[in-house]
Amino acid sequence: MRNKGSMKKPLLTCENGNVVEVLGGTKRQRELVSEIVHYCIRELMPRLRTLEIDITLNKCLDDGAFGFCYALDTNRAFQIEVDKRMTKEYPELGADMFIETVCHEMVHVWQQAKNMMIDRVRVKREFGSVKLGYRRFWKNLKTGEYDDHSETAYSKQPWERQAYRMQGKLVKGFKKEYYGIS
Repeated sequence: MRNKGSMKKPLLTCENGNVVEVLGGTKRQRELVSEIVHYCIRELMPRLRTLEIDITLNKCLDDGAFGFCYALDTNRAFQIEVDKRMTKEYPELGADMFIETVCHEMVHVWQQAKNMMIDRVRVKREFGSVKLGYRRFWKNLKTGEYDDHSETAYSKQPWERQAYRMQGKLVKGFKKEYYGIS
């Protein structure tokens, strides 16, 4: 257990009914992430007023990614993880990659809030043991059915392709609004 004096104060913000809580990282990182998340909500989901988004700034790159996004109990509650070391330990990536990662994960929030993508955890029984299996489904616009893409290569997953296409516009818009950079 950490000393109370060393615990970092979470940043809790609310804008238009959407609640964002940022944990970990530096105070400056928490403030920046909160600004990015609220910007993305205004751009992607301006009519939503019931989102709850918890962001943890940690060392998730050790788990193989700059960031992760998970839907929680509903399609209005989300957990995002972003690697806090991008700006310090990986200066070649810098603030741009940090901003880009948060925008990318916010596209996943949008996809799930709009029911384009859904996550399912299922129980697999193998040889007398129980394992949890994780499945991710993408809505087929032609049929309205959800297609299982759990075995699809990362670079070909439709939600990742869409997130990579959209993140650039969000980064550019955020930087223009926040920093005055066009």
